[in-house]
Amino acid sequence: MAKRLEILVGAAIGLGMTARAAADGGADFLLALNAGRLRVMGAPSLAAMLPIRDSNSFTDDFARQEILDRVAVPVFFGAAACDPRLSIPDLLARIRDAGYQGVVNFPSAIHHDGAFRAALEAAGLGFAREVEMLRAARAMGLATLGYAKTRAEVDALLKAGVERLCLNFGWNSGGSQGVPSGVPLDQAAERARRTFAHVRRAAPGTLCLVEGGPIIDPGHLLRVCEASRADGYVGGSTLDRLPLEMSVMQTTSAFKTAGLLRAEAEPEAGRLPGLVGRSQAARQLAARLARLAATDLPILVEGEPGAGRTTVARAIHQASGRSGSLTFLDARQDIATRLFGDAGPAGLLALRHGTVVIENADALPPTLRTRLAAWIERGSFERFAKPGERAPRARILLTHPPGGEAMARALSAQRLVVPPLRDRLEDLPLLTRAMLRGARRGATELDPAALRFLMARSWPGNLRDLAEVLVQAATEATSGRVTLAALEAQLGPASAGAPASPADERAWILDALRRNRFRRGDTAAFLGIARKTLYNRMRRLGLEA
Repeated sequence: MAKRLEILVGAAIGLGMTARAAADGGADFLLALNAGRLRVMGAPSLAAMLPIRDSNSFTDDFARQEILDRVAVPVFFGAAACDPRLSIPDLLARIRDAGYQGVVNFPSAIHHDGAFRAALEAAGLGFAREVEMLRAARAMGLATLGYAKTRAEVDALLKAGVERLCLNFGWNSGGSQGVPSGVPLDQAAERARRTFAHVRRAAPGTLCLVEGGPIIDPGHLLRVCEASRADGYVGGSTLDRLPLEMSVMQTTSAFKTAGLLRAEAEPEAGRLPGLVGRSQAARQLAARLARLAATDLPILVEGEPGAGRTTVARAIHQASGRSGSLTFLDARQDIATRLFGDAGPAGLLALRHGTVVIENADALPPTLRTRLAAWIERGSFERFAKPGERAPRARILLTHPPGGEAMARALSAQRLVVPPLRDRLEDLPLLTRAMLRGARRGATELDPAALRFLMARSWPGNLRDLAEVLVQAATEATSGRVTLAALEAQLGPASAGAPASPADERAWILDALRRNRFRRGDTAAFLGIARKTLYNRMRRLGLEA
């Protein structure tokens, strides 16, 4: 059987806006669940198990008003079978007549255990009643999706003929209202592997899905799916509560700190444009820089040419509060005399409260490297140290290309890795604004199409290349804005940014999909191509099931 390249995704939601967004993002089907509605009301998902509303009428009300007839993907109704007053045939008829394409057993007794679960089953209001409801739904022509946790529950669903089986690992962890699942990710993957192997032997046509517990992001899902060969995933909190919490928090924070962002983007306010950014890579760099700047430890600033190593070195000196001078030396030249003062006055390492930056440290001669390591180890320099007194230490910073582990060990230096621009492309809006305003020549803003064009490039020369392109485009701009045409005049048409070979193009598109959490609309904008063009390329490269 051919391996499925695109994972099926079901979105368990409770709001029309979320439903449309999920459908636009590529969801294959939706589940209208009372838990989804309770989440957008501010309650945790597990409130769905409490007798606080008539679950079926509660779910039907919001789904009819906000979801049915408003999305082009199938909608499954989350049906509660536990109400002793409920006529299951009547409920299923209402579900079918309303236009739902399928039924799912939720809220489900699988989330209960112990004496309470046993009492439910004994009263005929537990999982067995849910199974009979799904069996009747299938006989009525409705599609079915069954939730299960145990092998016995799985077997009962298979006997009822459900077409989709979802192995649930419990309520999602993560976020402000997450519930610790107690199921490690590796254990969840192994449980899914064993369960789905059994399902495929017993009912080969059944679609196998996973949901809940430790699976809170696409990386977690991929690990479970690769181990178990799952066909897909059902997301509830992971598709509405967790993204909403993070997005609203970050957006509110951005508005709250708008003044700070304005200052951050203006070099004349004392900020360094190379450190502008809100990406995870930029935040991690800034956090580690702040920790290391507070020490006197030697630091090896590692990164690709043009990534901003010198800018980072300047930032360390400024953040450390040293009152002495900042001096740059190139290790490709003879710098021993300047460092140690061999031919006369004390060298740079004797300067009080100063910082010495040795650039291109990979070119340090072995003898000088050994001598420098000895100086760092001693903590003082004998030529200018008085008896019984430590000399004031100069701060040593080194810049180095990727692969500086050996150099850092030899000099007992802390490594500070500066990310390349391609790993922080989400910082481009702030970076371009800072660079254009810092250049003080011509245009100070980018057209949206120009920004998309820049984000579609890999920038092998990093910030240095970006700055050169922007300065030239700003100088030649006549409208006060950098346009797409101005950038294409320098760098060639937008299509030139795409890889030439199919293998490279596949990797290029996959990388963009991962960066944008497989949201195809965002991916197309990120790549600077039309959404239809992205779909066509994905189909040609086998990236769509």
